[in-house]
Amino acid sequence: MIIFGSRASNIGSVLVNGSSCTYCQNQGTQNITQFGKYFHIFWIPMFPIGRKTFAECTHCKRTISKKEFTPKLKEVYATKKSAIKRPVWHWSGLILVVLLILAVYLMSTST
Repeated sequence: MIIFGSRASNIGSVLVNGSSCTYCQNQGTQNITQFGKYFHIFWIPMFPIGRKTFAECTHCKRTISKKEFTPKLKEVYATKKSAIKRPVWHWSGLILVVLLILAVYLMSTST
């Protein structure tokens, strides 16, 4: 039974206008998608551990990683990456642990 590990979830996508796919040459068919990796215990996300960014052509379904981006894709990613925010629930396990420690502390000092 696996009780801890890492997982990834989609945290945001951006449609790229004005860029052509390097494989099929179609214009405006690429999406930049970012996945957030997080550490979990019993499938409860504890804290984020990284991000992975990919671009996918919606026409031919070719996927490229961030290091293979064309200059146009790099430019679009640089301007729009601030719009992609990590969700709060990636920190939910750590927040629960802190609240539990705080509750135990408050209960022990009140008596």
